[in-house]
Amino acid sequence: MRLFEAILNANHRALAGDTKAGLHPDEFAGSLPVVALTCIDPRLNPLIPEVLGVREEHFIWLRNAGNIITGPLSSTMRSLALACAVKGGKEIAIVGHTDCLVAKTTMLQLIERFREEGVERSRLPENLNDFFGIFASERQNVIKAVDIVRQSPLIGPKVPVHGLLVDIASGKLDWLVNGYETLGAVAAGTPAKGDDRLLVAAPLNALPDFQMGDLKFPELKIGEVAVGVKPVSEPVEAREMRPLQPAGPAEESKPTEGTLRQSFQLDPARKFKIIGSDQKTYGPVAGFKLLQWIADGRIDWQTPARAEGSSEWRPLSAWTASPAPATVPTPPRIQTTTRSKRSQKPS
Repeated sequence: MRLFEAILNANHRALAGDTKAGLHPDEFAGSLPVVALTCIDPRLNPLIPEVLGVREEHFIWLRNAGNIITGPLSSTMRSLALACAVKGGKEIAIVGHTDCLVAKTTMLQLIERFREEGVERSRLPENLNDFFGIFASERQNVIKAVDIVRQSPLIGPKVPVHGLLVDIASGKLDWLVNGYETLGAVAAGTPAKGDDRLLVAAPLNALPDFQMGDLKFPELKIGEVAVGVKPVSEPVEAREMRPLQPAGPAEESKPTEGTLRQSFQLDPARKFKIIGSDQKTYGPVAGFKLLQWIADGRIDWQTPARAEGSSEWRPLSAWTASPAPATVPTPPRIQTTTRSKRSQKPS
């Protein structure tokens, strides 16, 4: 049994009332310390790392609002990478939680709350969704973050990346992404299979070479960092408040379930120009960034695109290789109802 298999097993046994359930760290010395990214919600303070059963000296705890990761070279990715490279982290866990206030806050509510704090809309970044990382589903937010971490050139291919969701009331852990299974898929260069996953971009070895010395690290902000975002002064009504959508009727612009569950092999280094729903041309934009926009629902595979060096406009999907499934199996849930407590090693 591997580390997180033992953690989930102990968590579910403890919830079922097993007073001897617990983790024996000495048995998993090669997998410690654990690096975990969670939300800043103070309700997690007594839960994490208690529900994991990991001692403080074996636990590297990173936090931001909503446990959000927006890109493979973002500030949060920098912290995760250094936690592994400098602090010796062996496995990574993205831990979301139920009843997340970030997921419950709409963009209009956020603007109003800033106004109550004396911060007018004109002083905020233009694209609030990108900057603050507002999301609607705690599960999908975790799954998306795991996808980004797994494909980041900053994370070694031997580091498992897990996705967990903790019930804020009971302490029950759900395993959304089994990092051991996705690790095997990445090593083989093939997408993993399963349900409830977002898009996975090209395999890790298809990413362009990355030079650590060329990376500029921005300061950490709540939710995530947007580099080079400038405040704007025009009225709210005059600004584009929606993310990019593909050209065409509104009912056709929303990505379908099939779109979200399929991945096309798009060259991450190749640059493209695209046409948005406002009929404006954007770009050139690297393929890796376009994959992020698709995952965020800003565009889809029918968005008109023109590859660099070509004069032909075609749907973005036409510039890709054959589609392949990009999902990872989710282990069956263990139904428990009692509250979790940290258990000690039996005498």
